[in-house]
Amino acid sequence: MSGDLTRTFVALLLPEDWMAYLAELVRNLAPKTSGVSWIRPENFHLTIRFLGDLGDSGVRRVCDQVTEAASTLTAQAARLGELGAFPNLARPRVLWLGFSEGRAEVEALGKSVNDALRRGGFGPPDKPFRPHLTLARVREGARGLEAVREAAIPPRPAAGLLDRIDVMKSDLHPAGARYTALTEVRLRPPGGIAPTPPQTGTSLEP
Repeated sequence: MSGDLTRTFVALLLPEDWMAYLAELVRNLAPKTSGVSWIRPENFHLTIRFLGDLGDSGVRRVCDQVTEAASTLTAQAARLGELGAFPNLARPRVLWLGFSEGRAEVEALGKSVNDALRRGGFGPPDKPFRPHLTLARVREGARGLEAVREAAIPPRPAAGLLDRIDVMKSDLHPAGARYTALTEVRLRPPGGIAPTPPQTGTSLEP
C-alpha cells in the first residue's frame, strides 16, 4: 500500500447463485427507470461497515480486527426477501432487497465485527447495522419508480451460506466503483471446522 488514502469498507460476500439472481433482477428492473443508478452485477455485497478514507496504518488495523473477529464467528445461512427502500418505497433514495430468513443471525454477525472495530479504535458505526443488499441509488427527479414498486419479483434462490468477510478497497471511476479485496476471511462453517486463513489482494473485476 502507498501513502495515499484508501476508501475502505467491510463486506459479507454473497453466494454465486445470489449474484446471478440479483444481476437478472436488475436487468429486468433497470429499463423501467431513468435517473436511477443501479449497482453493477459484479459489485453486489452486504456492507457491514463503511469506514471511509484511511491511511496505511488504519487499513492494517481494520484487516487485523476483522481477521481476529472472524476467527470466532460461524457462517450464517440466509435467504433473500422482499424489495424495500430507504427511507421508504413511496419516496425511495436507496432501493434494496432484504432477508426472509437469517436476518437476526446476520445482524448479530455484523454486530460482532463492528464491536471488534470499535475495540480497534474506529468507534461505533454511524447507524445500527441493518442487513440489506443495495440494488440502486435514486437521484432527484427519477422516473419509473411506480413500475419498480409494482414489478413482480421472481422467486428467490435457495437459502445460501454467508461465509466470507472481506476488507475492501473502493476506487471510484466514471463507469462505476471498482472493488478490490484487501483481506478475505472465511468464517467457520456450521460444525466447527477451522476457517481458511485470510487472503489478500483479490480484485473483484478481471
